[in-house]
Amino acid sequence: MPSQANPPLFGDNPHNLILGTFPSPMSREKKEYYGNPRNQFWRLLFGVFDVPFDNPDYEQKKTVLFKNGIALYDVITACEPDGALDSELKNLVYNTELPDFTAKHGIQRVLFNGNNAYLFYKRGIGETERNVLPSSSPANARMSFDEKLQIWRDVIITARGI
Repeated sequence: MPSQANPPLFGDNPHNLILGTFPSPMSREKKEYYGNPRNQFWRLLFGVFDVPFDNPDYEQKKTVLFKNGIALYDVITACEPDGALDSELKNLVYNTELPDFTAKHGIQRVLFNGNNAYLFYKRGIGETERNVLPSSSPANARMSFDEKLQIWRDVIITARGI
């Protein structure tokens, strides 16, 4: 039985879209983007905007996301996962609605949470600008949190035109 991705997450005026590959088992269970507390996504995002990360609930996380014009979605909309790693995803169904979604919502820039998200997009949806952030996944231990944060800050703040 295929597992389904979460619906897109966006506020009233998104300018930037961050794409992941497919939600982890914990994220699907919670029905939250980046629901695994070991995933650094929310800590990175709060750090980019200099917001204290004091164990916020999902509503607080969404408030920071929407206030800063960021939307979230996944490149793969359904698949048969055999674990939490991207390499364990089988029978992929690509989110071919992404180009229409970005146009409909006035998304100015698409950013990829990790190289795999970009590669899946390129393989299943088509060519696009390569704006890859270091993956926030706990499986990505090649770079320290501070190194990731600096790159995320540089890319996202530039993407916002600040």
